[in-house]
Amino acid sequence: MSFLGTQILIELVGCPRERLDDVEAVRGALLSAADLGGLTVVNDVIHKFNPHGVSGVVVIAESHIAIHTWPEHGYASLDIYTCGDETKGKLAADYLVGLFEAQHHTMQVLRRGWVRGHHGMAEPILEMTSLPEDFEAARVPAR
Repeated sequence: MSFLGTQILIELVGCPRERLDDVEAVRGALLSAADLGGLTVVNDVIHKFNPHGVSGVVVIAESHIAIHTWPEHGYASLDIYTCGDETKGKLAADYLVGLFEAQHHTMQVLRRGWVRGHHGMAEPILEMTSLPEDFEAARVPAR
């Protein structure tokens, strides 16, 4: 059995406020993490909130690196999703934990897209199930 991707969810607690609220430092951290992990950067979007906080994503050929910061709480959440060699994402994750100087952190690793080979093809092991008949989704009005 193999996996299509690895997702690393990171909680950072007790980070210096100024580090989490500097949009260019956050951008630089994500780009440096991608470079250190040997990941291929496609694009990045970083947004500075008022009065504080930064959210951003670096799209990589292997998937993405995303961050959301709450400087007022010394907290950041990170999501690193990679396809292929999972050690690349782990290198990026370890770098970011150290760079943001978290007093405490958690790191959860999820293996995504379980597949099995069948005549050289990958097929899902888990099949989609339908929603219950009584499920009501929010409807977006047509324009």
